[in-house]
Amino acid sequence: MSADSQPGAGDVPVDGYLAEVTARLPGPARARAGIVAELRSGLLDATDAHRSAGLPPAEAALAAIAEFGDPAQVSAGFRAEIAASQARRVAVSLLVTGPLVGLLWIATAAASHLRAGPVLGGHWAAPFPGMGVGIYLVAAAAGVTAWGALAGIAATGRLTRWLPVRPQRAPTAAAVAGYGAVCADGLGLVLLAAGLATVPGKLALLPAAAAGAASLVRLLLAGRAARRCLTLRASLA
Repeated sequence: MSADSQPGAGDVPVDGYLAEVTARLPGPARARAGIVAELRSGLLDATDAHRSAGLPPAEAALAAIAEFGDPAQVSAGFRAEIAASQARRVAVSLLVTGPLVGLLWIATAAASHLRAGPVLGGHWAAPFPGMGVGIYLVAAAAGVTAWGALAGIAATGRLTRWLPVRPQRAPTAAAVAGYGAVCADGLGLVLLAAGLATVPGKLALLPAAAAGAASLVRLLLAGRAARRCLTLRASLA
């Protein structure tokens, strides 16, 4: 019995083809794994069809690969799908985690009895210098984050049926949301540092530590996600 007639003789060309496609796919491994599994299933089905027509396993695999086309073209066809999936995941996670982190900061301010607001004459009364301005900046950054996340979700949902096809829109919006979250959480940490430096006795340390840790983790994850979205955007150019 020849090598070509042995079971699995067509696996080598199929695995080599999938490796070439995978090497050209952007994005995280989890997103690529789903696409590669889908391609493998299609290739195996096509290979089985050619074998049923009388071709040896290796030749059947090569015929199936020829039907699927050049690995570079196949991977290019999936880039927009990967970018949209990653952008939506980033946008949803930012929308979910934003209010949770915000509640931790509100709880810290409430437990520490911190207040910042206008008093008679239009001046601001704040526990430490810059708190009022810092709160405005955090609110602005949070607004940018929410806008970018909502735009990213809209660019990957049903609204795309009526919008011009622009694959770069979703990762761009998600990247804006990610960097907005970086700014919001970074400013929160700056305010925490300022409070510790100027009014250390007034801060409730446990909620402040929880809020600071949450912001730090979110800042790091949001920054990494934003960079990935920009990389995916560049791959679509």
